Amino acid sequence: MVTITAGEWSRKAIHAGFGLFALSFRWLDWKSAAAVAFAALLFNLFVLPRFGRGIYRDAKRSRDPGIVAYAAMVLALVLLLRDHYLTVAAAVWAMMAFGDPAAAIAGELLDGPTLPWNRTKRWIGLVANWAAGATASVLVFWFVSARPLELSAAVLLVAGAAVYAFLESVRAGIDDNLVAAVPTALFLVQLGRWPEAPLAPFHAGSWGRLGVALAVNFAAALVSGGTGLVSRSGALAGAVAGFLVMAYGGWPAYALLWAFFLAATAATKWGYREKRDAGVAQADSGRRGAANVAANCLVPIAFLVLGLPAAAFAGALGAALADTLGTEVGTLFGRHPRSPLTFETLAPGMPGAVSRAGTAAAFAGAVAIALAAWVAGWLPRGLVIAVLAGGFLGALSESVLTDLGRRLGFRLDHEFANAFNTFAGGLIALEIALSVEMGSVWWPVQPG
Repeated sequence: MVTITAGEWSRKAIHAGFGLFALSFRWLDWKSAAAVAFAALLFNLFVLPRFGRGIYRDAKRSRDPGIVAYAAMVLALVLLLRDHYLTVAAAVWAMMAFGDPAAAIAGELLDGPTLPWNRTKRWIGLVANWAAGATASVLVFWFVSARPLELSAAVLLVAGAAVYAFLESVRAGIDDNLVAAVPTALFLVQLGRWPEAPLAPFHAGSWGRLGVALAVNFAAALVSGGTGLVSRSGALAGAVAGFLVMAYGGWPAYALLWAFFLAATAATKWGYREKRDAGVAQADSGRRGAANVAANCLVPIAFLVLGLPAAAFAGALGAALADTLGTEVGTLFGRHPRSPLTFETLAPGMPGAVSRAGTAAAFAGAVAIALAAWVAGWLPRGLVIAVLAGGFLGALSESVLTDLGRRLGFRLDHEFANAFNTFAGGLIALEIALSVEMGSVWWPVQPG
């Protein structure tokens, strides 16, 4: 039986207690709420280290990353969501405050099976996170909104708590306070605007089209798995991903998915022996598995399911291909790799390093997906530049974050890094596309 130290109990109590300040959002506007969150961040940075190191997990450190990240994410939520969605910021804060410690306590004190995608965490912790986060978020949302709670809002918050709990359970390589809050908030805002989006493919008369999608992807799984192009888990996960893409995006989106897969696979196989000898080749002879499918496709599919504009899906896939080509080509032909932050020369294969060859290949990958999206009819010609920029900058953002992690002492999990670049690429493409359409800078969570 695992025991929790007194210091850890105190840490979790303070973590949850801090969340009670979310109730103050009932009387605050977003600027006042941001001031409160900023004051908490300054307190955690400069005051708490003077007397509160007993709750640090490493008392030798001058600051605790998790404690600082917690306050920083509350501030980020307020700055992102502003007045119109301040109730959502309070609800997500409640998920952070109560779901996170509930998961840790249940996972450490109760036995049970571990998660297949993260063997360091347990199913009981995931469920506890969801239950505590959902309950707290519904109650806080109801109090802060100061109006009767609608059933649809409660259902939405319960779904958001499930998303939050899942995101906190993934292997990331960074503090989990930094991982889940903003994506969950964006999920709640988008689904609140269009709650019917996830059900869009399942209207009356659509079963024939869904049957075709199922048959096509079943056949694709048999062929790709049988020929050894992907592993068995990759074939199964790919079939699920392909079905969802075809169901929500139709043939144009499905064609774009295949363009990504074929180009990425070709790049991985190219010069595989040289990459293997150098110790930087993809495992399992370059065959993609379920983890690879999830890392590269989960975010683009989420954009489709939530009904986001076409540029988001294309930008996410553009970032995935740009990252893959940049890595595979840069490994083969890159000379004198450098830090994307300081431009100092780094050793070949160093995480986050970029080279001229790799950067050019990444740009080519973003161009390829942007043009394929236009040719396939997924988006108009005027949005090609938005997708190109999103794809290239999304891939570059991963290199920057990875290089930053190397300097600050954390290392991103490989699959999380891939998912991060698709998230960044999709949002950048969406920002550019909608800003051009509106003729002004688009704010992701503006009213409407």
